[in-house]
Amino acid sequence: MKELQMPEFKSDEDEVQFWDNLDTADFMDDDGEWFRFEVDNTRAVRVPILPEIASELSRRARTQGVSLETLVNAWLVEHLHTGVEPD
Repeated sequence: MKELQMPEFKSDEDEVQFWDNLDTADFMDDDGEWFRFEVDNTRAVRVPILPEIASELSRRARTQGVSLETLVNAWLVEHLHTGVEPD
């Protein structure tokens, strides 16, 4: 691991450029732990949607100012919480 030597900065812009271009990896101990994090082992599921349905969903999502994914997920959660099963 190298030690970071701080230069003298002539201006705030010089300091900003220094920090923007600094690769801190050279100054970190690689003990194998600093980059480890826990995540749920779940993944998103892809579901094919008919084009005409996708178009309507996209239109409604735009109207509400949300993404298509957000709209569909909100609707699915709402439907699941109502406990109504499809016929």
